[in-house]
Amino acid sequence: MKTLIHKSFKQGRMFLLFVLMIVMVFQSGCSSTNHYKILSFFFDGVPDPSAGDLQKGDSIKAVDTTSFAQNAVNRPVDMTHLHPPYKDKQCSTCHDQGSMGKLRVAQPGLCYQCHDDFANRFKVLHGPVGGGQCTMCHSPHMSVNEAFAIRTGQDLCLHCHETDQVMANESHRDIGDTGCTKCHNPHGGNDNNLLR
Repeated sequence: MKTLIHKSFKQGRMFLLFVLMIVMVFQSGCSSTNHYKILSFFFDGVPDPSAGDLQKGDSIKAVDTTSFAQNAVNRPVDMTHLHPPYKDKQCSTCHDQGSMGKLRVAQPGLCYQCHDDFANRFKVLHGPVGGGQCTMCHSPHMSVNEAFAIRTGQDLCLHCHETDQVMANESHRDIGDTGCTKCHNPHGGNDNNLLR
């Protein structure tokens, strides 16, 4: 009899926990901030919608875009990789020249006008790709790194993913300074590990 009561109590607690979870999800609404809070609780690397990433209509500051574009491209640059529209002084490819340099279209739509939409290639998308935040990993104008990456090697991934959690994975114990992209596709894959 005691075991039956204990079992019923345990099942009741599980049911109550399930109901509370459902209520929390519905009460959180559909706002991007609440969506971010829920997803980031369970997953690393979820793009923060309030991070201030440039979206359509955003600009860093009000400037004379014509003179800014001329000066930016004409100054000496140590960067070895220049984004073609930037290199060719075609700022209007991405920026609305009549609106103080604001983006013409929000990410990722702006990027997908020239680059592949990875949602068409992979079953599972990496968090920033799925969130349309290309500039979390790529510089939109220039970089010393290939693919306009903002960082290289493991630093690119470990600026979002927790080092301790990554290194706790048995597969990562002896990787040394091997870059994550040797085994993982940074944009997506056919499984949750984005293995190549």
